[in-house]
Amino acid sequence: MSTETVTRAKRFEHGVHGMSRVFGGLDSRPVDRSSFHGVAVSGSVGSLWLTSIDAGPLSVRPSERRTAPEERDCYKVALQVSGTCVVEQDGAVDTLAPGDIAICDTSRPYAFTYGSDFRTVLMLLPRPLLPVRPEVMRGITGRRLTSEGGVGAVVRSFLRSLGTQSRACSGPAALSLMDGAVSLVTALVSERLAETAPPAPQEAMMTRLRGYIETRLPNPDLTPDAIAEAHGISRRYLFKLFAAEGLTVAGWIRTRRLERCARDLASPLSAGHPISMVAARWGLLDGRHFSRAFKSVYGETPRDFRRRALDEHAMER
Repeated sequence: MSTETVTRAKRFEHGVHGMSRVFGGLDSRPVDRSSFHGVAVSGSVGSLWLTSIDAGPLSVRPSERRTAPEERDCYKVALQVSGTCVVEQDGAVDTLAPGDIAICDTSRPYAFTYGSDFRTVLMLLPRPLLPVRPEVMRGITGRRLTSEGGVGAVVRSFLRSLGTQSRACSGPAALSLMDGAVSLVTALVSERLAETAPPAPQEAMMTRLRGYIETRLPNPDLTPDAIAEAHGISRRYLFKLFAAEGLTVAGWIRTRRLERCARDLASPLSAGHPISMVAARWGLLDGRHFSRAFKSVYGETPRDFRRRALDEHAMER
């Protein structure tokens, strides 16, 4: 989207419609009707959607219209590159300066206000990819996440680079970049949660365990014994922690692996990869066992699931 493609007289109307699409159906209004300018470039990296925006003062508010389908059940990660932004969600109001990051949950109303010319990178991240429970995330959404040094500085540089290069990222490398982006955001979230009110020891341990499992899903040797040993806890205590949330360790690992497989099978980027390769990528080496487990969860074989998902993707284009 670019206001440079239309006459000056049409820039305001073009900007309203264009920025509303960019912000997923939210009511996006340029502050200055006479001199608004804006450019937005978008691209996908696996299941992530990134948009780099360079625009004039803009107000982005909740809309009576329904949120765009692709925005539902996602987190919107916002990196402020230049200018400032006031971000709001659930009664929290915070100001982002250049280099600051905030995360909003798109399932609930949120707002951005850019009071002057600004540049930002927005990343839409499907909520199931982040191994942190939504009720825990609620404590930090709509708030500034510092990017001064440490994890924040790494995430800031990565997102800014990914935002400018997203349209050039494709094939298997895009899936690796997506996993890297999710891991970095998870690290930033974990760091921020640790800085806020100290969680209960069990909750803190579960956050660590989920993160550990998430980064090791490709390892076929990921077992309860290995997880317990890595965290200095007994196997029995490990099982107790998961049971408190109505889960089993093996069941959680299987669920996350199958979710990753389903994501890759549905992606055109992996259309040329054999199903066995997709399963092995996520630590599932027994083809027959994978097929049975997948069908028990998704109601169809991996082959049928892939065919339907790719057909639906082709029809949407």
